[in-house]
Amino acid sequence: MWQALAHREFRWLFAANLISLVGSKIHRIALLFVAYQETQNAVWVSLILGAQFVASAFVGPLLGPLVDRHDRRTLMILADLLRGVLVACIPLFAMYFMPLLMLIAFAMAALEALHHSASQSSVPELVPTSALDSANGLVTFAARFADVAFVALAGMLVANVGPAPAFWIDATTYLVSAALLGFLPPLRGKAGKEGYFAAVAAGLRALWQNPVLARTVGTLALAAAFGSVEATLGIVYAVKALGVGVQGFGLLEALTAAGALLGLFGVAPLIRRFSRESLFLAALGLFGLFLASLGLFPHPLWAGVAMLMFGLLNTLFIVPARSIIQLAAPPGLRGRVMAGFSATMQSAVLMGTLLAGLLEPRLGVLAVLYWSGVAVFSVVVVVYLRGGIPRRMAEEAR
Repeated sequence: MWQALAHREFRWLFAANLISLVGSKIHRIALLFVAYQETQNAVWVSLILGAQFVASAFVGPLLGPLVDRHDRRTLMILADLLRGVLVACIPLFAMYFMPLLMLIAFAMAALEALHHSASQSSVPELVPTSALDSANGLVTFAARFADVAFVALAGMLVANVGPAPAFWIDATTYLVSAALLGFLPPLRGKAGKEGYFAAVAAGLRALWQNPVLARTVGTLALAAAFGSVEATLGIVYAVKALGVGVQGFGLLEALTAAGALLGLFGVAPLIRRFSRESLFLAALGLFGLFLASLGLFPHPLWAGVAMLMFGLLNTLFIVPARSIIQLAAPPGLRGRVMAGFSATMQSAVLMGTLLAGLLEPRLGVLAVLYWSGVAVFSVVVVVYLRGGIPRRMAEEAR
């Protein structure tokens, strides 16, 4: 997993992303705490989360052409600096005015989408193809590590010293990240100068016209629409089906995070032994089977095993999928493709969240988990029977 750190430029990107992710975890907890504390109304929490989703899923793809036309290093630095300024505005004058807080949350999410697209598009330019899976594994590691190490600490920080210091810490992390990104080489865009909205359309069109991209993103999105029900129903499953309470739910979530970290150490050796495309489909199919098993065997010990495997398998399919997409996307479209991919996945996860909320009261948590797992596995089987991910074209793209 650590192979990519041998490349100096990637080390700067990795360090910057990790530091900004730490700040983002603190920011998220503090933002939702302020929204509820000041209004005592969950509607404002929902509105802020909705504003963030709209910015990520709909505004993010509209910003894709910027990533392909302009220097990505400059865009990432500007995104970090602007996020630092916006976060600093919250304790200064936005904490007690919810419409302004929602507007800042929207702008922050849009800048995060821009930064994410620029960062993901830059990875193939900072490491050779042989180290790409290692680099994507480390990008995933940074996100998982921030989840495991700093979400709980963020809650403790907000509870003990209040949200204002948390926002100042978050603003500082963005400034540090921007400084580290300054050590990157120029990462100039390679797109043409066609009309802006024509450029947006070209990036989205590539997602369904390129066979590799269409099959990979489509498979992952369909699986996410069903598989993400577990994220919504996890607490219901722990309390209602397992009877382990909120403490047991916390332990199950920790096992998922631990599995994800373990998967990072196995993904590169497995890709050297098998193809990215084969590992992606195999891990995703096994994920579906373990999800279905939660509904069949509602026992705390088995749930612990399954959640550990969830995290491990999630890493084993998301890392090769990201590499496949990065390599299959034409260099001049890569920023737009990554922006469209992120928006598609967020929309699929939202669909899964809504599906879980609609079906659980009618079918029960065990039935929803079982049939969702069967659906994920069925998607993989159908894709496999139709020829899988077209490796030949993926190889040509490399």
